[in-house]
Amino acid sequence: MQIKIEKLANGGSGLGEYEGKKIFIPYSAPGDILDINITKDHGNWAEGQIVSIITPAACRVTPKCPVFGICGGCQWQHISYETQIKWKKDILAETIEKIGKVDKPNMLETLASPKQWYYRNRIQLHVDSHGHVGFYRPRSKEVVEFEECAIAEEKLNTELKANRGEFAKRDRGVALRVDADEASFSQINTGQNEQLKNVLADWFSEVPHETILELYCGSGNFTFTLAKLGEHVVASDIDGRAIRIAQKKQAAQNVGNVEFICAPAKRAARRLHGNCNAVLVDPPRNGCAEAIDEILALKPKTIFYISCDPSTMSRDALALAKQGFKLVRTLPIDMFPQTFHIESLSMFSI
Repeated sequence: MQIKIEKLANGGSGLGEYEGKKIFIPYSAPGDILDINITKDHGNWAEGQIVSIITPAACRVTPKCPVFGICGGCQWQHISYETQIKWKKDILAETIEKIGKVDKPNMLETLASPKQWYYRNRIQLHVDSHGHVGFYRPRSKEVVEFEECAIAEEKLNTELKANRGEFAKRDRGVALRVDADEASFSQINTGQNEQLKNVLADWFSEVPHETILELYCGSGNFTFTLAKLGEHVVASDIDGRAIRIAQKKQAAQNVGNVEFICAPAKRAARRLHGNCNAVLVDPPRNGCAEAIDEILALKPKTIFYISCDPSTMSRDALALAKQGFKLVRTLPIDMFPQTFHIESLSMFSI
C-alpha cells in the first residue's frame, strides 16, 4: 500500500494514515511517499515497514553508518539534523499538551548538540556465543557488529578496535567509558552537558535560590554548578557509589556549602528541615511522582525539572499544576543526536 508520512512520532517512527488508520513506520521521514507492508495491526492503528521509497522526503540524507537500520543504536541518521531538532521540539510540545494538559506550552527552540557525531562518552557492547561484539538489532538479542560507532567518541572506537579480540572471548557485555572513574550515571554527551549547566545557572539566577534541594543528583554533575549560586545546597541520590564520588569531588574542590545525602528522593526531601527556595530534579525515565508530595511540603517557589522522558515529565507537570504550579517554559535539549530520545529542562513556578 502507498502512504505519505506526515510527521515524526514519540518513539521515533514516522506517522501516516491509510483509510483513516494511523500507521507507524520506522526509518521513514516526514514527507516520504512510501510503499509499505503492515507488520502488526492493533485495531485503530498499525505498525508497518518500508517496502520501497516512491518519493523521498526533502529532509532525507544518506546515513553515515553502514549498519544503520540493522543496528538498534540510532533511528534518525536518515533525517537531516535541522529536521531532527525541529521534531524533537514538536514532539515534546505535543506530549506536554496531551498528557500534561498544558495549552500551548512556552517552548524554546531545541538546544542543538555541539557535536552531531562521535559524542557519546560511554557505550554498552554485547557479546554473543559466536564472539560477535556490537549492539543489538532492534527488538532482538541478535548482535550486530560494526567497525566503529558513528555516535561514540573516538576514544571509545579506538578502544574497541584495539581490544575487539579480547572482548569477543567474554561471556558477557562490555561497558566502555571515556571517564572510567565516573559514577554509574552521568550525562552521555559531554559537550551538551556543559551547555545545559550554563542554561541551568542562568535560569536559577532569575529566582530566589539561597537554599536549593537537588534530587537524583548522581555524582554531582549539576551540584557544583548550584553550589556557586546558592548559600546552601542539599543533594541526594540513592546510588551510594555516586554519592561517595561526589563527596570526593567536594573535598578536592573544597566546597563547603553542599550536603550530600544517600537516600531515595522521597526520604531525602523529608530530611530537609524548613522551607527551600528552589528544587532541581533530574529523575530516571519513570519520573519523580514518588517524591512530589514531599517536594511540595517544602513550599518551594520554583521547581526545575530535567527530563529524559517527555511522557513522565508531562505526567508530573499535570500533578504539579493541580497544586498551583505553572509551567513557565520548556527547553528541548538534543542530548542524543541521530536518535529519537528527547532531553528537556522545564521551569515551574507558583
